[in-house]
Amino acid sequence: MKKPENSLLPKWPEKLFTWICHHDQAEEIIGDLQERYHLRAQRMSPGKARNYYFKDVLAYIPSAVLKRKSSSKPTFTLYPDMINNYFKVAFRNLLRHKAFSFINIFGLAVAMSVCMLIILMLADQRSYDQFHVNKDSIYRILSKPKEASQPYATTPFPLVSTLKKEYANIDEATQLFSGVGGDAVYKQQVVEMRGFFTDPAFFTIFSYELAQGNSQNALAEPNSMVITGEVARRLFNNENPIGKTVQFTDRGLHYLQKSGKDSPPVSWGNFTITGIIADKNYKSHLAFDVLVSSASLQALYRDNKIINLTDKWEDHHQTWTYVLLDPTKTQSDLNASLQQVVRQKYTSLKEFDGFQLIGQKFSDINTDLLSNEITYRLPLMIYYFLSVLAIVIMVSACLNYTNLSVARALTRAKEIGVRKVNGAKRKDLIFQFLSESIMTALLSLLMAIILLTLIKPAFKGLWINQFLHFELESTLVVYLLFFGLALLIGIIAGVYPALHLSGFQPVYVLKNLDRMRPGKLGMRKVLSVFQFVISLFFITSSILIYKQFQHFLEFDYKFNTNNIINIELQGNDYQKVSAQLRSIPGVSAISATDIIPATGTSNGIGLRKPGTEAEFTNMWILHTDEKFIDNLQIKLLAGKHLPASGESADRFILVNESAVKELGYTHPSQIIGQTLEVNWNKEVVEVIGVVENFRYKLLLNTNEIGPLVLHNQPENFKYVNVQVAGNGLNGTISKIEDTWKNIDPIHPLKYEFFDEQLAATHQGILDVVSVIGFIAFLAITIACLGMLGMATYTAERKMKEVGIRKVLGAGNMGIMLLLSRGFLTILFISVLIGAPLSYMANNVWLQNFPNRVDFGLDILLLGSALLFTLGIVTIGSQTIRVSRTNPVDSLRMD
Repeated sequence: MKKPENSLLPKWPEKLFTWICHHDQAEEIIGDLQERYHLRAQRMSPGKARNYYFKDVLAYIPSAVLKRKSSSKPTFTLYPDMINNYFKVAFRNLLRHKAFSFINIFGLAVAMSVCMLIILMLADQRSYDQFHVNKDSIYRILSKPKEASQPYATTPFPLVSTLKKEYANIDEATQLFSGVGGDAVYKQQVVEMRGFFTDPAFFTIFSYELAQGNSQNALAEPNSMVITGEVARRLFNNENPIGKTVQFTDRGLHYLQKSGKDSPPVSWGNFTITGIIADKNYKSHLAFDVLVSSASLQALYRDNKIINLTDKWEDHHQTWTYVLLDPTKTQSDLNASLQQVVRQKYTSLKEFDGFQLIGQKFSDINTDLLSNEITYRLPLMIYYFLSVLAIVIMVSACLNYTNLSVARALTRAKEIGVRKVNGAKRKDLIFQFLSESIMTALLSLLMAIILLTLIKPAFKGLWINQFLHFELESTLVVYLLFFGLALLIGIIAGVYPALHLSGFQPVYVLKNLDRMRPGKLGMRKVLSVFQFVISLFFITSSILIYKQFQHFLEFDYKFNTNNIINIELQGNDYQKVSAQLRSIPGVSAISATDIIPATGTSNGIGLRKPGTEAEFTNMWILHTDEKFIDNLQIKLLAGKHLPASGESADRFILVNESAVKELGYTHPSQIIGQTLEVNWNKEVVEVIGVVENFRYKLLLNTNEIGPLVLHNQPENFKYVNVQVAGNGLNGTISKIEDTWKNIDPIHPLKYEFFDEQLAATHQGILDVVSVIGFIAFLAITIACLGMLGMATYTAERKMKEVGIRKVLGAGNMGIMLLLSRGFLTILFISVLIGAPLSYMANNVWLQNFPNRVDFGLDILLLGSALLFTLGIVTIGSQTIRVSRTNPVDSLRMD
C-alpha cells in the first residue's frame, strides 16, 4: 500500500510541540508520532489518521513540558577527539568523491588566488613609508579649487613658511619644489638626476638616514646637494663625494621618470655635495635622485633661471607640502588652521572663491591617486573595482560548493540519519559539515598559493607596472590574512549545506531513503544561471575592450608613421643633428618638432584678428620645421609650406581645417594671406598654408580634431623625425647610434619607432584587456566546473534510467538530449539574461569613451557562442560517456 506523504500533515502541531518541548526530545517524539501516523494511514483513511496524530501531539505536550523543566541546559563542547574525528571523516569524504572534491578545491583555489593577489597589492601599497619614525604625525597638505572634482596633491609655495611662523600646532613643516632635472658633471663623468628643492626640515620630518654628511645642515647652505648612494657611485666611483663640487646643467627633466621631455640646457653653476642618502632600499612615495637646498633658489631667481613663486598664492601646482603635527593635535585641528590660512590669503582673490586647503594622513597617500601626484599610483577606485570582480568570482566558486553539496545530499542522508540515531545533535552535524568545507578551503588555499606564484610574474610583467612598481612580497602578515580568508570562505561556502543537511529527520531519511529526492532544481538552476550570466558579461567585456584596443592600433591618424624614428635631441642643436644624420645611407628624410603628435602632450596658443578687441581663439600649437608635413605625408590643402628657419620664418604659420572653420572661414583658400595676433606676445603672424586635419591629441582624450597651428621655431624643437629605408633597417639604426656618439658623447641615443610609440600610448588598454580576459577565463572556468559537477552527478543518478531506456530502444542521441536538456536550458536562459545586461553595463563606460567602437550584435553573438560552446563541451563529456554505457553494465550496477 502506498504510504502517505509527510506533506499531508499540517506543520503547526510539529512546530507547537518543538516550541514547547526541548529540541532534542521533540525531534525524537515527533519522529515516533509521525511513524505511528504512517502505520495508521495504511489501515484507515488519511483524515482519520491525521486526527489521531493531532490527539497524540496534544497528549504528549504536558509530559514534554515537565521533561523540559527537569532537563539541564545542553552544552556544546568540542573535544580534541571529536574535532579529530570530524576532520578524519571530512578527509575520507574528500577522498571518496575525488571528482567532486577536485571541482570544489580547484574552483575555490582559482577564485581565492585572485583575492590573494588583491590582498598582496594592498599590502604592497601599505608597505610604503613605514620606515618614518613620525609617520603617525605627518600630514600632506592638499589644495582643492571649487571647480575641481578631486584635490591636488600640490599647494602654494608660500604655504609652508606661513604654517611655520603662525601656527603653533605644527611642530615642523617642509616642502618639495619641482624643477630639478638635468645633468651633474664631475671630472668628465655625467649623470642625469631628477629631484626637488627642499630645506633642512626635510630630514626632521622624514626618517631618511645619511650614509655620509650631517642631516641637520646638509641642506642649509646655498648650492648644496644631497644625492642618493646610487648617483654617488655613478658620479664619483670610489671617491668620497662629501665636499666635492659638481657642475649642474638643468634640462627641465620632469620629476616623473616616464613623463615629460627635456628642454634646452641651462647651466645652474656649481653645487657642493653635502650628504649621501643611505642605501636602505627605502620604499616611499617620494622618488628622487637629488635634493637641492632651497637656499639655492635665490640665485636662480636672480638669474631668471627659475620662476619665483615666493609670494604666489595663486600657483598651487608645483610644491608639495608636508607638516609634522603636534602629537596632541588632530587632523581636525590641522584643517581648522588651514581654513584660517585660506581666509587670510584668498579672501581678496575672487577667482579662488571656494578654494580649500586640506590635511591628508600620511598613511592614506599610497592608496589613493590625486591630481599632480608626486609618483605614479593606482586610484582607490581601481582597488574597489578589482575587489568587486574578485568577490564576484569568489561568490561564483562558493556557489559551486553549495550547489554540489546540496545536490549530493542524498548520498549523505543515510550517514546523517545514523549519526542522529546514535545521539549526534544538530550542532554536532553543523560543525562536522563546516569542518568539511573548511578543510576544502584550506586545501584550496594550498593550491591557490601555487596558482599565485604563477600569476604574480604575469601581473608584474604588465606594461603599467613599470610605473607602479608592484613587488607583491609575501610576509607573515599576508599569509595570516590568506589563512583568515580561507577560513572565512570555508564557513561561507559550507554554512548553507551544513544547515540544510543537518536538518534531515532520521526517521524519514532512514525509512524513506528510496523515496527521497534531491529536491527541486529551482535554486540550483538559479545559481548556475547567475554564474553563466557573470561569465557572459566578462566574455563580452573582454571582446569589446580588445576590439577597442585593435581600433586604436589600426587608427588612421592621417599621417605616416612607417619607418619613422623619433630621436630625442637631449638639448643638442637641431641643425647639427640633422646635418650629420642626413649623411647616413638609408636615411631618406629628416624633420623636427617639439611634440610627437597623438602621444598625450600638447601646447596652446590664442589667435585673433589684429586690431580687434575680440576674444582670442584658443588653439593647439605644434612647432615644426619646414619638412615636417612632407616627412609625415600630411596633406597640404592650400597655400605653401613653412619657410626654412631664418629671421622671418617665425612670421608665418600653417593651420589645419578646424582652425579655418574656427576663425570663420569656409574654405582653406580664403585664409591664405590673412594675419592674426598672438595672445602671449601680441605679434602678428601670417597664414601661408592649410593642412588636412590630422590627429594631434591622444585618442583616449578626445575624438574631436581641434584647431591647430604649425609654427617654425627651432629653439623649441625636442625631436627629429628620421625617415629610414625599410631594407637594412638594423644597419641604419646602428649607423645612427655611431653617429650620435660623435654628436653627443655624453648622453646615449634615445629613440623610438613612431608606430610603436603610438601603440604604447594604448598599452594600458591592453593591460585592461589582459586583466578582464583573465577574470573572464576564471569566471567561465568556475561556471563550467560547476556545470561539470552537476552533469556528473546527474549522469550517475540516471545511470539506471538510461540503461532501461536503451533496452527499450532509445538511441545514443536521444539519451544525450535527455541528459543535456536541463543544462542547455540553463545556458539559454543565461544568454537571454546576460546578453542585454552585458550590453547595458558595457555601454555605460563605452558611451563616455572617445573614439569608441560600436557595441553591436556581433560581440554578443560571439560571446554567446563561446559560452554555449564551452558549456556544451562541459556537458558533453558526461552525456556522451553515459549514452555509450552498455545497459547491461548499468543495470547490473543497480
